[in-house]
Amino acid sequence: MSIFEKFKNYIFLDVESENETKKAAVIMRCSSLFYYIFFTVQAIILFVAGYPRAAIVSIVCLLGYLCAFIMTYQGYTNITQHFIELMTLAWIAAYIALLGWDCSYQHMLFVLLLFSLLTSYQDIRYKAIFSAFLCFFRIALYFYIHSHDAFYSVDKSSINLLTIVNTLATFILFFIISYLFSKDSVEMEQKLVNYNKKIEKLAKTDALTKLPNRRDALERIEKHLKHSKDVDFHFNLAIGDIDFFKKVNDTYGHEAGDAVLVQMADLFRSEMENEGFAARWGGEEFLFVYTMRNGDEAAMRLNDLRSKISHTTFKYNDTELKLTMTFGLEEYDFRSTIDDVVNSADGKLYLGKTRGRNQVVF
Repeated sequence: MSIFEKFKNYIFLDVESENETKKAAVIMRCSSLFYYIFFTVQAIILFVAGYPRAAIVSIVCLLGYLCAFIMTYQGYTNITQHFIELMTLAWIAAYIALLGWDCSYQHMLFVLLLFSLLTSYQDIRYKAIFSAFLCFFRIALYFYIHSHDAFYSVDKSSINLLTIVNTLATFILFFIISYLFSKDSVEMEQKLVNYNKKIEKLAKTDALTKLPNRRDALERIEKHLKHSKDVDFHFNLAIGDIDFFKKVNDTYGHEAGDAVLVQMADLFRSEMENEGFAARWGGEEFLFVYTMRNGDEAAMRLNDLRSKISHTTFKYNDTELKLTMTFGLEEYDFRSTIDDVVNSADGKLYLGKTRGRNQVVF
């Protein structure tokens, strides 16, 4: 792991307290680091320009934001937020009193407003009151400095340089705070989307066989029937039942029966890949939907599947089982409902059972 990656992981380290959020801590850490750089630059500029008292303010702020950065790792996130707010208000007022209004330090109040709104989890009344306070604070500073002379009479070149630095810092901080907040929100939204997809998939998938369940099968059929007016439309539905499956459970146990169902599902999934889909209908019954074949072709493919099942050896531990299935197949007539087609296929399945099993009734 590179030094940059280690540093990044350190910055994005989660907080230990369950009552505090990682997002707020990360915003505070990044803001504090930026302010550390900002006040280092300020101190150099102010010392060189000949404003030592203003430079001392920068050094004090530099140390203050370094402390704020460390505090976010000590479980003091909420305290750190208020510490940063108070310190920011203090140095804005100090700089304006020392250097005047034209150096643009007052713009940092807008950054402070954004910072407070996005890191505070107080109720809306607190945020509204703090926003109003910042507004009145800025107005008060404006009238104060226009009725009192600044401590230093700053030359034009220094004003221009400080204005550029402060304006750049304001926009950069705005970007950093907004980006970190939106990044966290997008990530959480994506997690929620992925989680919902997972829940939806679980709701539509049979837990044992991982085939579509009855609910998903019916939804797929409804979607397919919407294309019934297409020239190349095909829809054939079959219900298959494992012959004498109860004997497997009674003789070898339900775990053996589950193992058989899983192996059967794998076989169905493979055989139906380019035909349509198979779903677990319930118990040892499975639904087969052919969307790429007409009735006769679907019957041939279903017979091939039936034959393959009868020639497959299903295993459970050291036990080898030979099984067969009976199928009832119905072709859609463009008039019947889904229930009609299902009932017709189920009736043909029952007929196949009475005729001796291990067959396809079409």
